[in-house]
Amino acid sequence: MASTHIAIGELEIFVIDDHIGFERNPADVFIDVPPEQWEPHRHYALNEDGMWVSQWRGHLIRRTDGSGKQILVDTGMGPGPYDYGSIEGELIKNLTILPSVSGSLTKIDEISDIVITHCHGDHIGWNTQLVNGKPTLTFPKATYHIAKSDWEHYNKHENKDDVFEAQVKPLKDLGALNLVDGELELMDDVQILPTNGHTPGHQCVIVRSEGQTAVLTGDLFHNVAQIAEQHWCPVFDWRTDLSTASRRWLLWRAMAENWIVVSGHLPTGISIGKIKDRNGTPTWNPI
Repeated sequence: MASTHIAIGELEIFVIDDHIGFERNPADVFIDVPPEQWEPHRHYALNEDGMWVSQWRGHLIRRTDGSGKQILVDTGMGPGPYDYGSIEGELIKNLTILPSVSGSLTKIDEISDIVITHCHGDHIGWNTQLVNGKPTLTFPKATYHIAKSDWEHYNKHENKDDVFEAQVKPLKDLGALNLVDGELELMDDVQILPTNGHTPGHQCVIVRSEGQTAVLTGDLFHNVAQIAEQHWCPVFDWRTDLSTASRRWLLWRAMAENWIVVSGHLPTGISIGKIKDRNGTPTWNPI
């Protein structure tokens, strides 16, 4: 069984699942990829019915000794209810059953920072909740770090998005918003890195400790076939030229420098891995 938890020196990263998405025909998502080009990847990148299913999740970063910040990267699709899969999102439940360093269960108010890799609905769904009809922070003591470019893009009338309106815009009035412009060091060994293209402000998170490096990739890639086919872009990408450049640059560096890659959407159990060169082709190797 591959890991849903990984130690990076003095830090640890946990997969916090929220919800399994519905089945999608890959031809509807990767519209520029002819069906025959899926053949070498079909056995591992699609399910038995030839469909792509995406897992929605967040990730928790913390020090193994309990010191410093506790950082949640993305907040999933949100509470639901949904018409497919499980009835409700499970990110909060899965977070709060996670043992803390002290042995007690993790508490919502222990989360000090939220990094939103980008402002699509399946990454911001638990940012806020309505209490007596008013938006309230789900994580009451957290600062929410969102790229300035995404904030500006989705605040334009022509890009209006209902989930952004409900889950991101209230953060400003609630005093919890920090707009990130470029790189940002969140704490020693944890840094936000811009990787634009999927959205104007898409960002990854780099974790470095004791000679090890991990990168949390958000939506830099969606399907495991994109490890080999790095020019494949889903319809969700805002600018495919930029998303391809970001994907190629970061995945090449992860392979060259032996980074651990923590993916946003690969199935739970194989979502953490390394990229290895196999006869000149980048290949996904779950840890």
